[in-house]
Amino acid sequence: MVTLSDDEVALIRSILTALRSIKIRDIDKALVILAKVEKGNRT
Repeated sequence: MVTLSDDEVALIRSILTALRSIKIRDIDKALVILAKVEKGNRT
């Protein structure tokens, strides 16, 4: 088992809270943009 400091727990909690507020549509849009950029870099 891993022991976390209070600062680490607070950081993980803030990251999880931020992730919960992100909407699925926003993630889908970001993935589409990244896929387009990736295709452009392959050439």
